[in-house]
Amino acid sequence: MTDDETAPGAGAGGRGHKRVTDAQALTALTHPTRFALFEAIGLAGSLTATQAAAVVGESPTACAYHLRALAALGFLEETGGGRGRERPWRLAQTGMSFDTESDDPEVATAARALSRTLLEHWIKRIRAFELTRSRQPAEVRDQTGPMQTIMFATPEEMRAFRAELRSLFHRYVERADPALRPDDGYAFELLTFTTILDIPHPGDDDAPAASDP
Repeated sequence: MTDDETAPGAGAGGRGHKRVTDAQALTALTHPTRFALFEAIGLAGSLTATQAAAVVGESPTACAYHLRALAALGFLEETGGGRGRERPWRLAQTGMSFDTESDDPEVATAARALSRTLLEHWIKRIRAFELTRSRQPAEVRDQTGPMQTIMFATPEEMRAFRAELRSLFHRYVERADPALRPDDGYAFELLTFTTILDIPHPGDDDAPAASDP
């Protein structure tokens, strides 16, 4: 069973974690406009359909429709106040997780599609940032960019390590509320990918032969 955990926005300060097990809900977030709205609202704290339209480049009418659809699936909720397209919406959870190896084939297929969508989105954003990183202030440049290491560990040790990382991330979840963000802060995005590397064994028959000196 594989969990993909993400917060495609800053989160929703204290309103819980959502484990998505419904194929329809997972598929909804692969829609470009709905994902863009979900992320924009997470970063802003709350947005109306009119405000969101200016961010994602869709009409207020289209945004209002997609916002209602996301709310019906449990991703968004109204903050209260406003009417029609001027109703503000916020995320209904601090983050979400889903299982790409679900026993339900429909859920597993939808989860894998969403996982691919997120991966491509993150890679695209990393590439875009690298093109403009040199324009950032020195104190920002020094705290951004890639970090990489190879860890030789058991699966249980890696489980514990990833749990420690999550606990570090969650220190800042409450800052999903714009009122709690530092005035001189930035929206730093941290991504972690755990992969397995093949270790070459020179004695194996299929290992490449050593070249002559």
